[in-house]
Amino acid sequence: MRLMKPLLQVGVSIGIVGIVFWRVPVAALWSTLAKLDAALLAPALICVAAMLAVRSLKWHRLLLAGSYPAVPGESARSLFGGFALGLVFPGRIGELGRCLFVAESERPRVLLLNILDRALDLWALLTLAVASLFVLVARPAAISAVSIWLAFLPVLLGLPTLVAGLGRLPCWPKAFRAQLADTPGLLAPIRTAPLAAWSLLSTFLDLLIFFCVLRAFHPASFSVALATFVWIVLAGGLPVAFSGLGLREAAAALVLAPYAVPAAAALDAALLSYALTAVLPAIVGGVWIICHRQRPRLKNVRELATLMGRA
Repeated sequence: MRLMKPLLQVGVSIGIVGIVFWRVPVAALWSTLAKLDAALLAPALICVAAMLAVRSLKWHRLLLAGSYPAVPGESARSLFGGFALGLVFPGRIGELGRCLFVAESERPRVLLLNILDRALDLWALLTLAVASLFVLVARPAAISAVSIWLAFLPVLLGLPTLVAGLGRLPCWPKAFRAQLADTPGLLAPIRTAPLAAWSLLSTFLDLLIFFCVLRAFHPASFSVALATFVWIVLAGGLPVAFSGLGLREAAAALVLAPYAVPAAAALDAALLSYALTAVLPAIVGGVWIICHRQRPRLKNVRELATLMGRA
């Protein structure tokens, strides 16, 4: 049964990708890619660097707020390690594996902090979804959505308590649950408002990356990016396809079509923005993990070379 779900997700992705390529030939994608305005990729890359810096700083601050004595290098390594794991799981759920890159005794605490971080990112994405309604629907409907958003702000402020409650669920292994039992007191003092602001900033930078990439393929306005970005991300996060492959691209073609964006340009923009915001950090994380694991061996090799040189 554990093997069936990944195989089913791969099958769904293959099916959707086949339909997409049937409707949009690969030749059209290559032709659109050849017309890419490379000058507009420079601001996109700047936004990528800023986004990763913001996410790293937010994760480090969250670890310190949760009384985990992290140093910047360790927190960054766990963050990028989570990016590497998130590449092969839908909705970047694999990012919850950040706890695997810390000491085993600290993993329960870091896992709950990781869940809190992802919850804040989801709130930021839903906030942009509410903002997009001012472009998509009539003003009264958008204002109603803002009212609902305001009504849920107390939930945002109480997220540490809600996440801490997850430690009491019976789904955890007994020994792991015993370790989680000591965590709620550490999460309670965390102030979510500043962390939510960091999440909103990093998500807005994701939006800017998508806008710059989309502009590189088609002269679309920022309002078009605002109206479509969230729904493309949410479609890619549905746990029915492998890493969102196929769903994300199909959603991009569908939601950008009313704005006269060619399907080939929409697909290329979705693929390239995903490569910059997910694949690139995952590659960095993978290389970091490999180098970190090889570091003790490299140290031994250097020491052996030094001894041989002295001999």
